[in-house]
Amino acid sequence: MKIPKTLKIGANIYNIIFKDMQRNERQRFCGYEDPDFCEIIIDSKQNIQSQETTLIHEIIEAIDYRNELKLKHNQIMVLEHNLYQIFRDNNLLK
Repeated sequence: MKIPKTLKIGANIYNIIFKDMQRNERQRFCGYEDPDFCEIIIDSKQNIQSQETTLIHEIIEAIDYRNELKLKHNQIMVLEHNLYQIFRDNNLLK
């Protein structure tokens, strides 16, 4: 998957930022979505597969936040892993 520099999610344009996260940040998460600044931050030290799944996860987080879906974190994780598997099994990650 080509990870773009920006990504439109709903009415908002998000900047995709790669950051060398500190060790204590890395232990907590692989990335995060900042709705106030329309940013998705991804740990640059992850392998490409982890970066791709993190991007999918944070996209779901942004959709959840903007639409007040109130998904539980485990529901977001299930969606992330299943969507990634669909993309991978159907050769959509080019």
